[in-house]
Amino acid sequence: MAEPGNPMVTWAERMELLKDSTQQRVLNAPMPPAAMEQLIVDERAHALGLFKGSPVNYMGRWWRLGEEGWVVLDEAASAQLDLHAARYWAASAAAGAPSAADAALVEVLPPQLKEGAA
Repeated sequence: MAEPGNPMVTWAERMELLKDSTQQRVLNAPMPPAAMEQLIVDERAHALGLFKGSPVNYMGRWWRLGEEGWVVLDEAASAQLDLHAARYWAASAAAGAPSAADAALVEVLPPQLKEGAA
C-alpha cells in the first residue's frame, strides 16, 4: 500500500528508510560505556576478547572504546577486524583445545565469526 499523498513510496519502503536513517544516527554518535556494557550483558553486542578495551561487535560493525565513549569503526576497519577475528579463532581451534575463556567466547561471537572459529 502506498503512503497517502505519495503513490511512489510504500509504507514498507518508508519504514526501511527510517530504519536506515536511525541506524546511521546510532553509528555516527559515540555510545556511553554503560550502554555498550548493557548490550554485551543482553548478548546483543559481542566483545572480541576478555580483556580491557576489547573491540565489540554490534549492529554488524566493530566498535572501540575512546575518550568520548564507544565509537564505531569505519566499514573497511570493521571488515579487516572480522578477518583478523576469524583468523584468531581458526588458529585457536587448530592449536588444540581452546581455553575455557576462549570456548566461552566462541559461544557469544557474532554468527559471521563463529564460522571462522570452527
